Amino acid sequence: MINKISIVLILFILGGIGYTLYGFFAVDKNPDIVTLERFNGEEPIMLDQYIGKKKTILQFVAVPCECCSFSMPFIQQFAKEQDDIEVITIIFYGKRSEIQDKFENEYKATHLYGLDLDRSIANHYGATVSPTYVFLDEEGNNLGAYPYIILDAEELLQRYDDAFNKFHNKGE
Repeated sequence: MINKISIVLILFILGGIGYTLYGFFAVDKNPDIVTLERFNGEEPIMLDQYIGKKKTILQFVAVPCECCSFSMPFIQQFAKEQDDIEVITIIFYGKRSEIQDKFENEYKATHLYGLDLDRSIANHYGATVSPTYVFLDEEGNNLGAYPYIILDAEELLQRYDDAFNKFHNKGE
């Protein structure tokens, strides 16, 4: 006689097999990791216009996220003051209406930002927590990621420089 635990275990195993098969057959094998959607009919941000051409920081955020909200003022200031590093905020989680309200009304965002609600770009760069900062050099090399809160513009620049120097062996 099969007991309840056995039935649950069998269902769990079958669910895992089903999930794996769904991921294998249904997941887009060529996700769009270049196009960042915008609001209000604005032209999308084409990441390949920046990555591989200019030092770039991709800031992955969620709405709502208090740590992400904390960072917005200095991110915008950093983006405005930096000529050599492009900062692009990528929102990979949240409700469209809440995201739009936060970025347009609360943050009054002036730097580059866009939506990745299907998480194709976030998955490509391994961003699973919010905030995560991904650092890229002007050749498009991924210098690494920093999946923690950053306190100010000086720390952001220091984290970028540390990743750059480590990748290019200048920190030894």
